[in-house]
Amino acid sequence: MKKERRTAREIALKILYQMEMGSDPMEALREYLAENRTIRETREYAEYIIKGVSENLDEIDNAIKKSTKKNFSLLLPIEKTILRIAAFEILNGIKPAIAIDEAVELAKRYGEANSYRLINGILDSLHKENAS
Repeated sequence: MKKERRTAREIALKILYQMEMGSDPMEALREYLAENRTIRETREYAEYIIKGVSENLDEIDNAIKKSTKKNFSLLLPIEKTILRIAAFEILNGIKPAIAIDEAVELAKRYGEANSYRLINGILDSLHKENAS
C-alpha cells in the first residue's frame, strides 16, 4: 500500500504540475493512464488526490498561505504543487507525519536543492494550525 500511494503521489504531482501550467487535470490524467500501466490502487489514489486538489484549490491555497511567511506567488510551481498535495492529505485525514514525509521526499526528488526544507517548514506550520 505504501509503494502504491507513493507512486500515486508522483502521478498526482506530474498531473497537478500540468494544471499549474494551464492543463485540465482530469484530461491530463486520462492521457497519462492511457500511456502508462498502473495498478488499480495507485490509479484510484492518484485520481482522489487530483480531484481533491483541483476541486478545493482555493481552500488548500488559503491554508498554505496562512502557514507561510513567504509570498505564495513567489513559490516555484513544483513547490506549490507538492504543498497542495500534502495540504490536501493533511486536511483530509492522512496522518500529518506521513503527508509531510512524502512531500519532503517529492521535494528532494523533483524540487530545487533546498525546496524540501521550505516545504517541511510550511507543512509543519499548517499541521500545527489545523491541530489546534
